[in-house]
Amino acid sequence: MSNLLEIWGDTVDSRHTVGAIALGIGTATPLYLGADYFFSRIADPSLAGSYALLTGLAGCLIAGFIGARLFEPKRVVTEQDSGNEGRAAAMDAIEAEYGPLGDPAELPEPVREEIRALGLYDDLRAQHERHLKEATP
Repeated sequence: MSNLLEIWGDTVDSRHTVGAIALGIGTATPLYLGADYFFSRIADPSLAGSYALLTGLAGCLIAGFIGARLFEPKRVVTEQDSGNEGRAAAMDAIEAEYGPLGDPAELPEPVREEIRALGLYDDLRAQHERHLKEATP
């Protein structure tokens, strides 16, 4: 039997999810109730609830930190080069939706520098040259 669930588009272990929820309830609730009791004795009654709420939120942050340390991610993310074919296919899909990308040499210099920093300038230039070759018989 699988212990995996999908929550908000992410796959998680149900035991760890229940553990994290219990940790949050077990940390934040006592802090909130204790702070509410404490601040109702020493602070202005109109502010005691707000201070208690802030303390409870701090408890949520503490529980989140502890949960992140106890239940580390299980997935392994690997990167692979998609190659020029994958980029060309992506640019074709973009052009199909938005129209031709145009000549990157016509862009202002700051934009060209940013595109170069992203490693896309050569791909955009190749895409433009490919369209020029297709247009001329």
